Amino acid sequence: MPVWSTITFCLLASLYLLLSQDGEFPGSFLLKILPLLLLLALLLRTTNRPRWLVLALCLSMLGDVLLALDGRNWFVYGLAAFLLSHLTYIQVMRPLVRFRWHWPLPYLLFAAVVLSLMWPGLGAMAWPVLAYIGVILAMSLSTWCSGQHNRWLVVGGLLFISSDTLLGLNKFWQPLPMAGLLIMLTYYGAQYALIRGFLQAAQAAQTKQPASTAAELSAKLAAPTKAETQT
Repeated sequence: MPVWSTITFCLLASLYLLLSQDGEFPGSFLLKILPLLLLLALLLRTTNRPRWLVLALCLSMLGDVLLALDGRNWFVYGLAAFLLSHLTYIQVMRPLVRFRWHWPLPYLLFAAVVLSLMWPGLGAMAWPVLAYIGVILAMSLSTWCSGQHNRWLVVGGLLFISSDTLLGLNKFWQPLPMAGLLIMLTYYGAQYALIRGFLQAAQAAQTKQPASTAAELSAKLAAPTKAETQT
């Protein structure tokens, strides 16, 4: 990922964090999604045109907009948008995963502790939140199980769990100090790390298969096959 894009991403994220210290304001959702629009532009410039990643980012931006709106119903819709986004990330991760049975245990223990704190305040949101927790854990676990040992993917998955945990505890347990700032810092970090990790994985695959066309590379990421040897 170019250095200029990282600097621009940080500046856009910092601008939103600075202006939203006192809460959302009219049109703030446009500023909120600018860092993700930059990541989207970088994806669209790549040769293999990763459609699943593009969809994941678009769903995330939809969730950002919905969560910026007032009202409990909008929160449910925002939660659904992010759930679909995580499912899309899982689809992208699928070819890279090398699963081990004991790896989910720390994730499940962490989820049980967080859920026990939030449970009394969930009410009618209990089932949607349970479904979301299951999906976000699966997404983060898939990054941890990456067979390519891609550190950016692992960091992105862990940061996403951190962001959503802060959001859930602040909303359903008790107000947390500097919650808004910490939630968005970890969220922006998660999106940046995931996209950088996916681009790094795609670049590594392209380096190993220099003769592959863009369509062939995309197919291999979706359903990997054994490399053909030239005679």
